[in-house]
Amino acid sequence: MIKNLLILNFISLFLTVSSAHAYLDPGTGSIILQGIIAALAAGAVFIKIYWHKLLVLLGIRKKTDTDHKQDLNNKSS
Repeated sequence: MIKNLLILNFISLFLTVSSAHAYLDPGTGSIILQGIIAALAAGAVFIKIYWHKLLVLLGIRKKTDTDHKQDLNNKSS
């Protein structure tokens, strides 16, 4: 019963419309744009670092000798 009441309240929270009296200055748009650019750059760096490992995991590319050496070094330490 309480669970149903909570779900109903949660749904009604998003279905009600109210006006927001807020001001967004130009600096806010600039910060949002900067955050989007930073997220894209971080994603590109992440993909660049782990691209070869992803291809090996998917079976598109085979492991190289350096991959085998790194695996042995990781297991020994």
